[in-house]
Amino acid sequence: MSIAYAPGTRISTRGEDFLVTNIIENYDGSVLLDAEGISELVKGKRFTFDSKLDTDIQVLDPVNTKLEADTDYGYRKTKLYLETQLRNSVTNSNKICIAQKAAFNVADYQFDPTLKAFKLPRPRILIADGVGLGKTIEVGIFLSEMIKRGKGKRVMVLALKSILGQFQQEMWNRFAIPLVRLDSQGIAQIKAELPANKNPFDYYDKTIVSIDTLKNNAKFRHYIEKSRWDIIVIDECHTVANSSSQRGDLAQFLATKCESLVLTSATPHNGKKESFANLINMIEPTAIPRTGDYAKADVEPYYVRRFKHHILDAEVQANFQDRKIVPIHAPLTDVEEDFLREQQKIKFEALRNLDKETEENLFGKNKRAEQRDFLFAIGLFKAYMSSPKAAFSTICNRIDRIEKSGVQTEKAEDNLDLLKGLKEGLEIILASKKDSKYEAFKNQLVKLGWSGRPKDDRIVVFAERIDTIKYLRERLTQDFNLDEKAIVEFHGGLTDVEQQGIVEDFGKKDSDVRILIASDAGSQGVNLHYYCNRMFNYDIPWSLITLEQRNGRIDRYGQKNTPYIYYLVATSEVEGLKTDLHIIENLTKKEEEVYKTLGDAGSVLKLYDSGQEEQIVQQAIAKQDEGFLSDDIDFDLDALFAGEGDITDSHVEEEPVEEVATLFERDNEFYQSLIEQLKSVQLLEQQDANFVDPTYLEIRNTKELNAILYDLPPEAKVKVNDIYRLSTDKGTVQNAIEEARKKKGEWAKFQMLYDLHPIMRYFMTKLEASVDKDVALVAKLSRLPEGRAYFVVHGQITNNLGQAVVSSFFVVPLSMAGGIADKPYTLKEFVDKYKLDADLSTEYVAESDTTQLTSLLPEVVQFGQELYMRQLQVQKEIEMEGLLTKYQEQLKAWEASAKEQVAIDFQDKTMTGIIMRKKEDTEREIETIVSRSSQYYKDLTSLNQDAYLKILAVFYN
Repeated sequence: MSIAYAPGTRISTRGEDFLVTNIIENYDGSVLLDAEGISELVKGKRFTFDSKLDTDIQVLDPVNTKLEADTDYGYRKTKLYLETQLRNSVTNSNKICIAQKAAFNVADYQFDPTLKAFKLPRPRILIADGVGLGKTIEVGIFLSEMIKRGKGKRVMVLALKSILGQFQQEMWNRFAIPLVRLDSQGIAQIKAELPANKNPFDYYDKTIVSIDTLKNNAKFRHYIEKSRWDIIVIDECHTVANSSSQRGDLAQFLATKCESLVLTSATPHNGKKESFANLINMIEPTAIPRTGDYAKADVEPYYVRRFKHHILDAEVQANFQDRKIVPIHAPLTDVEEDFLREQQKIKFEALRNLDKETEENLFGKNKRAEQRDFLFAIGLFKAYMSSPKAAFSTICNRIDRIEKSGVQTEKAEDNLDLLKGLKEGLEIILASKKDSKYEAFKNQLVKLGWSGRPKDDRIVVFAERIDTIKYLRERLTQDFNLDEKAIVEFHGGLTDVEQQGIVEDFGKKDSDVRILIASDAGSQGVNLHYYCNRMFNYDIPWSLITLEQRNGRIDRYGQKNTPYIYYLVATSEVEGLKTDLHIIENLTKKEEEVYKTLGDAGSVLKLYDSGQEEQIVQQAIAKQDEGFLSDDIDFDLDALFAGEGDITDSHVEEEPVEEVATLFERDNEFYQSLIEQLKSVQLLEQQDANFVDPTYLEIRNTKELNAILYDLPPEAKVKVNDIYRLSTDKGTVQNAIEEARKKKGEWAKFQMLYDLHPIMRYFMTKLEASVDKDVALVAKLSRLPEGRAYFVVHGQITNNLGQAVVSSFFVVPLSMAGGIADKPYTLKEFVDKYKLDADLSTEYVAESDTTQLTSLLPEVVQFGQELYMRQLQVQKEIEMEGLLTKYQEQLKAWEASAKEQVAIDFQDKTMTGIIMRKKEDTEREIETIVSRSSQYYKDLTSLNQDAYLKILAVFYN
């Protein structure tokens, strides 16, 4: 007789226990079982069994449980076993259950993305909070909660190459979530350690990698096509919003390879519905109609977006500092004005030759010569506003190109004589050092008492051009007699390891770096605020978005000192030039105005794209329009959600954290008892783990433990026989994070002592395995009613995806003579009623008692199923049926709309072979989305099988 399997069934084979997650039927009636290990040796690992080969597969039956008396003092073993089961079990709560214990200052708004994601069929979310609000912490909260729910075993994070190390360190230091960093150095290490044909994404469950590494590495693309993840995180997701780009195509593909998806960006859209729709479609393909016409209500369930002034919590506000803006005006020298008069002459000559139509379309693809001359003049002005050296390089490159091609015209950009004249003007400026902006910058540093010595302030300088960065480094080194270690360049031309190394070093107290000169490659994501509160915008980007991102590097959550932001602003009275300089300066004033009111720089021009904002500035210069930022100009672009704004509610739950059942008053009491118990049964040596004080645990890294922790970040690992330090005190861990910032190359010496730490998960598994898989512990308590037995049971119901939908610890009260004594109720109610979390006295358990209790097991299973789990199952089925109806209705509406749109799109087209194939491909794509979604919803909401019961313990009198 064949065995009936279903997802969620517990099986035993090869001496270990497994949870069936998927069944594939063979043509001959046998089955392939995808399963996840649940007993000690195989816990968390995934396997596939063939029922033809594995003939010893058995479905676990709780009636066959063996009862063994607990003889430990105070029934420590029973309490620890139950507590470990509680802590290791998945939760179905839609509230926060574990993340609040991690090493960060809890603020309810940071829980909102996770809580909102839990309201969806699949937990997927776009985190679009403003610059500096802590999106990385919000990702850590999501990951830790999903791990607690058994849905975060396999994780891949995609981040900018400059912040791979920073992100990895935050996840480990604060949440004890280990990510293997696959930067160029990490990849080289993997090649040395793993066989050539080994997929690193199969070997390492949790990784962090740059999307450009995946995009540019064909072998890695092959690896990811063969892999699947529980969660994929894409940081700075605006870089993948264009679905037709290589990055965007890869991101769209990855969205289909995971159960949960987290996207993060402070600039999640460009104001157009299409770009925002691309991101939302990655989260939920049926959220947006095929017409592309959607309202805020359609997408609001899938994202959160708040800015600093939306968070009213006083403690949160206390972690921000009020910034100071310091404009530094630099009157241009005579030789500079002579050069820029020539630039203005080219600009005005080009504009005079433009007709009205061309002027309105300065940036069209087919540019006339006058357009090219105008753009050349603007480019030259922008280069000089960065530095004379940047303008010099621009002219030299242009001359070289003309001389190599031999093609000259009368137009400015191709006029060799004109270009050489401009070059001579720049040579005079550079040779005479008549650079007014640099002199103003240098004087400000002197005014601050800065000379680049170890005790001087640490300073960040942003400049757009690489030539400007190198120019500044050269001049500062000479003028302040700087050691080469005191000044560092950061730009996109550096390798990923070099970029990460600079960011890591700059955030350390003992860093030699006094001044970091960065391009805008350093304006996104990187934390530069730890020991720095002064930032200079040496040139002013022609984009409010870029300006906001730059300023957010030091003006962010956790900054301890007043952030000073300096703007180097050139001034002149030369006609035309004066207006152009005012237009650029007005960008800085508008950014500050937005900072104090809207909070979102992108909402000013409603372009949400730095490149398009630069074009608007160029148009303002062409029109000499100083008021372009204050006028209500219609740029003929779709405003996202027309007037509603894209901000979401910052209070998803009034009480976001759920109190969980426990048999211990405090966490550290549980961990102390756990360590003592493991030592008493020789699963730990005395010297392997010891509490220094009630909150501080030291653990020796044994060879066995070192092998278990193979996937820890190398910087977090200690040598064999050295000590890991864990603490239940958040302050201790956060202080350790602060201390680690004082010394180069160091990570925090303390981590959080909580259930998600890999070492504690390992110890809890060892405790769980110390009780045989088919055994329940028995404890006799005089405080219980006489003649009663209370069987502690864990009941679990799974759906067809193998996910636990109901998970409950409950008690079945029986008369020792047989028969139900009371209706079953929760373990928490039982613990509270009989004070099982207090000290217990061990009593003698007679063999005849265990024999009598064993005879009651069939009744326990019967009453547990019928009187408790079946009721929960019926309630859940009703809830699931309602959800399925809702999901299916939404899916049908989307399908009908999609098919209607296809008919409209192709109704006026001649049905050639190509057009017909395109239509068929579109229809097939819709059918695939509908089919996959429909099946997913059915599997998600199906609860057809009986609950799985495991009897854990018996208390009786």
